Parts: sequence; structure tokens; C-alpha cells
Amino acid sequence: MRRVRTSVSVLVALAGVVLVPDANKAWAQKGSGPTQSSPTRNKPVGPQAGGNPDEEPRGSSPSSRPLDEPTAIAPNDPLALPPGVSERVGSDYDGRASAPEGPLKRKFFPYYEEKRGDYRLRLLPPLFLEHTRGLDRKTGATTAQTDRETLAALLFYQRRSPNLDADVLFPLAWRVRERQNHVLVLGPLVHREAPGEHDNWLAPLVFQGKRKDGGYFHSPLTLTTSSWNDKSAFTLVGPYFRDRTAKDVDMGVAPLWFHGDNGDQDGARKTYTVIPPLLFFHRERELDQSQLTVVGPVIAQSDMKRSVFDVAPLLFTITGKPETGGVKEFHYTLFPIFHYGRDPEKSLFVLPGYLRRVTRSSDTLITPLFSHATTRNKSTSLTLAGPIVPIFYRATDVDVGYSALGIFPFYFGSSSPTGRTLATPLYAHRDNFNVSRTSWIFPNIVFSDDTQGWEVDIHPIVYVGRSEQNTHTVVAPIYWDFASPKGRTTIGFPLFWRFTDTSDNSITQVAANTLYRQKRVTGGLDWQFHILPIFSYGQSPTGSWANLFFGLLGYDHDGPTTKLKALWVPITVAGGGATPEAGPLPAARPSPSKDTEPAEPR
Repeated sequence: MRRVRTSVSVLVALAGVVLVPDANKAWAQKGSGPTQSSPTRNKPVGPQAGGNPDEEPRGSSPSSRPLDEPTAIAPNDPLALPPGVSERVGSDYDGRASAPEGPLKRKFFPYYEEKRGDYRLRLLPPLFLEHTRGLDRKTGATTAQTDRETLAALLFYQRRSPNLDADVLFPLAWRVRERQNHVLVLGPLVHREAPGEHDNWLAPLVFQGKRKDGGYFHSPLTLTTSSWNDKSAFTLVGPYFRDRTAKDVDMGVAPLWFHGDNGDQDGARKTYTVIPPLLFFHRERELDQSQLTVVGPVIAQSDMKRSVFDVAPLLFTITGKPETGGVKEFHYTLFPIFHYGRDPEKSLFVLPGYLRRVTRSSDTLITPLFSHATTRNKSTSLTLAGPIVPIFYRATDVDVGYSALGIFPFYFGSSSPTGRTLATPLYAHRDNFNVSRTSWIFPNIVFSDDTQGWEVDIHPIVYVGRSEQNTHTVVAPIYWDFASPKGRTTIGFPLFWRFTDTSDNSITQVAANTLYRQKRVTGGLDWQFHILPIFSYGQSPTGSWANLFFGLLGYDHDGPTTKLKALWVPITVAGGGATPEAGPLPAARPSPSKDTEPAEPR
């Protein structure tokens, strides 16, 4: 604390030094002399041209002559804090009393006691202990700031201080005061008093309290709890509950009755009531003036535009309210026997086997024997005789120039600006002008062509056609041929197979027990022919080879090198750096493009 006061004093002294020049400035103004805050005016010195050197310059006076610089005047009390400064100066004071100061006095009879400044300790263990601060330093008497704590027989604790009083007989009774907050505890009984609030508890039976904006009440044995304030409230008494948030209230007796009301007084009020045992529900909304009531299968609903009354699942009715913003309408349904509905835009009449729907632009009639429909103000029409087993069909669309006529199962024909269709039991033809044509001839012949190609099919055996540069020919299951710019596949099942690829001019062909393979390589073609398993022959750009029984006997000529095979063992007879006098030559590896046995390792 001394360090804090010293720091504050230094700050005040510095503030005085800064503030004093303002006083000197005022003193200097009274004397018309220059100050630090008012710089001295520069005036010419010495004789001036055109003037008398013996005369003083005009305007010169003793009061306007330069004076000595002002000096700082120290305040009378350098440690005093000006008003308002103490609130802005920081401190490390934590609210606890500083250490006592002064000589220490002790005595040991009839109990131990020591004193120092405003501090006193009395001790008679284990019966009595007293600790006191805030005594008068001279007389030792109590003052308004005295803080005394006493412990007697390790069971009774007492404290007296300006902000906190306590009387505790552990563990039976507690009386505590903290400023204006008073607490009294007698076993399970608790009482607390404070400005604008209190608490009364009899644990664990009753808990009650009040605050400035609400309160609470709890009784566990009676299954009762309640709390409330300005914004919300909740009460629960057995099966009864009530919950309030602002003006919105929900209440009920579970599971028998529930009710809610949002309490809106500005035209948006909503309420509901539910009684589960009676299968009852009722809801009201003030904003759209709507109501909904459900009692078992009976449903009644109304708003500003219409009212609804239903007895599910048999009776359904709707009635309009043109006087309050709705339209003149009515709809009646007795399921599954009858329905009739009408409004300014349409009408609908339904009976078993009969339907009639009429709107401003369409008219539809459907029966088991005859149906007729018009749309777009009769621009389109559809007529059916016998929809269940169609006999007569007639459709027109004036806007697009479409017409169709059907006499089933003998004839159907249609025409439009984009094409025409004709169908009979033995022949059918569809022509999409300048795009495609398709014809069918009884029982399974189909011919079609379009802008990309053509196709003839005799299901399920023959399929022949072309699409741009791709062709196909199929006589199932014997012959298959598919060709495109990338290659061709031909199969004469099961004896002939041929596959070609134009990208590398490769051919693989199997005919009975013969095999022919061809592929483009550097310098030309590499091809080979086999009569399996007897004979094989092949050529490449650098040589040729032949084998009997896959190399039992054979030869291989590749550039300057010539090899013979005997019992599948290759023997180099020319080229390869060997001479006949040198003895047997090591076996040479055959070309990887030949169908030969692997060479012996060197």
C-alpha cells in the first residue's frame, strides 16, 4: 500500500508541474510580460534608420521589456490527489486489510493475548479463539470498521464486521448477514431475506421463494412445482400443468385434456383444444378466420373462402363462401357411389361407370361403351366406342392438322403435316416425312430406312442393314457379319471365324483345323499359316520358317542366320558367327513372331 501511495504521489507531483505553467501564464498576463506559453515578440534592437538613436523606440515601455523565464511552483501537498484523478489512477489493492503496524504486546493470563496496532488475538485452546482487526490504534476500543471473529468450543462460530455477520452453532443453527442479505438456518428450516426477495425452505417438503420479478414454489411430496417471472411461468401439480411464455399459454391434465392460447391481441390469435379420450380436436386462427374441429370420424373446417364437412371415409362436402372472398362452389362425395362438384371454372360428375368433366375449354365424357373428349375449345377431339374392348377410335387436332381413325381390329390410320400411319392385321406402314419409314408385313418381316441407312429384319432369323459406314448381316445362328471402318468380324458357326482390324492390318482366321494370322510390322507383313497339328509355315520381312508337328522337324531363316530343328532342338548351320569346324553351335532363339517352341537357354 505504501508503494501505491508513493507512486500516486509522484504522479500528482508531475501533474502539478504540468499544471503550474498555466498559473504562471495567468500571472504573466497580468504583468503584460512574455511567458513560455506566449513567445516574446521579436523587436528591432539598436539604432534604426531615420530615427534618433538617443530616443527609445516607440511602443517601448517597462512592461513590454523581456522578463526572466517563469519557474514551477510546487503544490502545498504533493501527495494529495486532485478531484477525479484518483478514479483514473490504477492500484493493486485487493480489499484486504494491510498488515498491522506497531509494537507487539503479549500477555498469557488468564488466556493468551497479543496486540499490534488495530490487530488483536485471544486464544484459550481448545475452548476459545478470537481474532479482531480494525480496533482503535490508541485505545484498543472497537470502531465502526472493527472485524471480529470468535470460535468457542469448536462448535460455535461468531463474526461481526461492517459487511458480514455470522452466528453458527454447527451443525444445528446458522445466522448469516452479508450486507443486506440475511440467512437463517435451523436444521431443515431455511429463511433468507434481502431487498425485494426472500426464501423459505422446509427441506425436503417445501421450497418457496420470491424475487422482484417472480418467484417459485416446490413441494416434491405433493408432486407440485411452480416458477414464474415477467417473461415465463411453469406450474405442475400432479397430472395438471400450465406453461406460459410471454402471453403464450399451454395447459392441460395429461392425458385427458390439453389447451393452448398464444394470447395475441393484434389479430393473430391462435387457440387449440385436445381431448384424447373423446377423439376431439379443435383449433382456431384469428388471422385467416379459420376453424378446424375433429370429433372421431367427423371433420368440420371453415375459413373465409370455404367450409368443409366430412364423415370419413364415406361423406365429403365442400361449400364456397363468395360473400367473404371465396367463390361460388359446392362439392359432394358419397364414396364410392356418387360425386358432384361445381365451381366457376369447372364441373365434375362421377357415378360408377360414368364420368363427365366440363371446364371452360374442355369437355370429357367416359363410359364403358362410349367416350368423347374435346380440349382447347374443341381444337382437339377424341371419340372412342367401347374403351374396354376398343371398336371405334377417332381423334383430331385442328391446330396441328392431325387426324386419326381406327376401326379395331381391322384398320387404323393417321395423318399430320409431319407423317402418316397405316395399320391392318397383315400390313403396317409408318412414314415420318423426310426422316424415316418403317413397314411391317405379317407375320415377322420389318423394313425400315432413315437418313443414316436401312434395315431388313425377318424375326428371329435374318437381320440385314446399314447405318452410315457400319453394316451387319445375321442369319441366326449360323452366320454373323459386322463391318465398320475400324474392322470386320465374320463368323460361320462353328467352322469359320475371321477377325480383322484395319488399324494395323491384322487378320485372325480359323477355318476347320487351319489357322491364318497376319499383322503389319516394320518393313512389311508378318504372316503365318497352320494346318493343325501337322504343318506350319510363315514369312516376315527378314525371312521365313517352317515346322512339322510344331518343330519336330523344321528350319528358320532370318537374315544371314539359318537354323535347322531336329526333335525340337534348333541347330545353327549358317550365320550367327559359328563355323562347321568349331563343333556343335549353341541353339539360336527363334523369332518371337514364329509359332515355335522356346529356344534352349545359352
